[in-house]
Amino acid sequence: MSPPGGKINRPKTELGKKLFKRRRVLSREKRKKHQIVGAVVDQGLITLHHLKKRKSSPRANITLSGKKKRKLLKQLQHMQQEKAGMEAPPPKKQDSSSAPTKKKKKKKKAAGSQGDVEMADME
Repeated sequence: MSPPGGKINRPKTELGKKLFKRRRVLSREKRKKHQIVGAVVDQGLITLHHLKKRKSSPRANITLSGKKKRKLLKQLQHMQQEKAGMEAPPPKKQDSSSAPTKKKKKKKKAAGSQGDVEMADME
């Protein structure tokens, strides 16, 4: 049996707290140093979600599915096209007052209105 006034429910001393924290911090740093970092297949196409994933678990292999890869490539192409379109000067428009155009209006005939026609009785 343990002697009276043993270690059960005894509060930690300051030295004990510091030593415990020091051991915990050192072991965490040691684990970080020896951790294997997973491969990143598509480095140019990493999304914000994948960066968060990398931060939480750096050992995970981060790969993009073919569908997501195509979508991201399309987005990048569209963004580059928009940027190129913004840089090009817009074509000059001609003033409508300098070159007046005449519009011809056609009269429409009512379809099927050929006057009064009597139907022949067939018996």
